[in-house]
Amino acid sequence: MRYLYFLQQFFERLPAPAFIKDNRFRFIWINKELENVLQLPEGKLIGKLESEILGDEEINNIDRKVMRTRRNQIHEKVINGRYFSIHRMPIRLGDGSYGVAGVMFDMTEKVLEQSLYKLQSFVEKIIIEALSNSEGDPTKFAVELGMKFHAEYPEIAYALLKDNDYVVGKEDEKVLEKAKGLNELKSFTVEKKHYMVIPVENYKFIIHVPEEYTDISKAISSFLSSQALAAIRFLQTQKIYKEMVTSFESLSKLVSLWEKSTSLEEYLQSMLNELVKLVPEAQKASIWMLDGDIYKCVAVYNYDSEIKNAVFRADEDNYGPAIGENKVVELEEAYKLNLESPQRDLWIKAGVTDPKFIPLVGSVKIGDKRLVIISLDNFEGKRFSEASKKLLQVFVEILSAFLRK
Repeated sequence: MRYLYFLQQFFERLPAPAFIKDNRFRFIWINKELENVLQLPEGKLIGKLESEILGDEEINNIDRKVMRTRRNQIHEKVINGRYFSIHRMPIRLGDGSYGVAGVMFDMTEKVLEQSLYKLQSFVEKIIIEALSNSEGDPTKFAVELGMKFHAEYPEIAYALLKDNDYVVGKEDEKVLEKAKGLNELKSFTVEKKHYMVIPVENYKFIIHVPEEYTDISKAISSFLSSQALAAIRFLQTQKIYKEMVTSFESLSKLVSLWEKSTSLEEYLQSMLNELVKLVPEAQKASIWMLDGDIYKCVAVYNYDSEIKNAVFRADEDNYGPAIGENKVVELEEAYKLNLESPQRDLWIKAGVTDPKFIPLVGSVKIGDKRLVIISLDNFEGKRFSEASKKLLQVFVEILSAFLRK
């Protein structure tokens, strides 16, 4: 007993959690440091099994090995978000039997530093690999990055969204819906589990933050965000360059179609068929010509003949005032203008009174009285990209100069 007393006095003064158990692995003594780590008072610990408190049956197996071999055992465990190296040793109790004494050394800072370095090195490695496999496609890069992360850290990598649409990963609706409402690097909780959203351009990486990664989640998330952002912007720059080269080649083709056309109307129809190929958001399209006081539809893409043959007076125009001359405008609430138009019945049949209808409209002035209106239409509420807007603007300017001759 005297030996046990002196051991307790020694452990009591240790700046580390310590404990003594009986031969049935129940706590018979603990110090204040252990109370703080387990976040429980002495009265709720003495007489209890450590395995019950921490929910880990493996602890009993380690204690049994200490008792059976009479040798010290060292293992690591995460407790309430902290990393500990736990040293267990056999101790002779006052009744002659053996119990287990233990000291826990907090290794959190060292482990986190090592983990962060390992994760950062891994992120750098998979970003390079994902870039090489992306074929210049930012979405393919993001998917590849998410899949590689998941393969190495399945307990962390959760899901990927693009424009708030699910792309890959786990599909827990509660988690995804919560993530969709967050537009900055931020953590959230669903059913007592912690997650973090990492926004990168129009993508959102969603990671699950296990208890042992809580302290480094923000650091690695910021690192992943900055590295992935740099990679995606690089790909976007490359993609825009390729698209612009392709677009200018196509614009040259559009102008050259004039030589093959027998009339302005035929040219505009041929031009429209090519133009919609360059604007991915365009699901339907039409071209209207103002000649004097009359608007006439002279070309359509994906619309029926009812639209193709439509004619109405200039004072019934509901787009012109919102556009101007030789300009390109995306009309977010065009459906309201169409509902208020004298041509309302026609627009209802055409589907352009749906709130999801968004047109990208360009106007080309020809002389003093003639005006060409080009409408590239989306029916899914999808906004037109800056690249699409610039493309139509360039075409409007070229067409304006070309037709003025």
